[in-house]
Amino acid sequence: MRKMLNARIARLEREKRFRDWFLWVRFLEGLTRHELELYALEGQLPEPLPNPLPAGASPLDGMDRKNLIRMWEANERTFGNRTSEELNFTVCTEHWPEQRCDEPCCLKVKRRATEE
Repeated sequence: MRKMLNARIARLEREKRFRDWFLWVRFLEGLTRHELELYALEGQLPEPLPNPLPAGASPLDGMDRKNLIRMWEANERTFGNRTSEELNFTVCTEHWPEQRCDEPCCLKVKRRATEE
């Protein structure tokens, strides 16, 4: 009985993470380029928040659940275990911290991160 309950809880948690991802991606699709840049660089969402996209306005709305879950799983593999510092670094440099890069902009960001 306990094993069945744990499996059910795990399924519900997975479904919640999927739905949260879906709603978040739909929300981001409704932002302007400027709003997306502001959020990516400074972590600020627009005030007031824009209205959600109407049903059918997002490319995600026309996709089947199987493909949406594949997209979510790929997103989880890429971003799921990343820290906010790693995500911030990637926004600034366009690559992950563990990827080698000797560009001056990357070295500057790495130095700044180690000094903090």
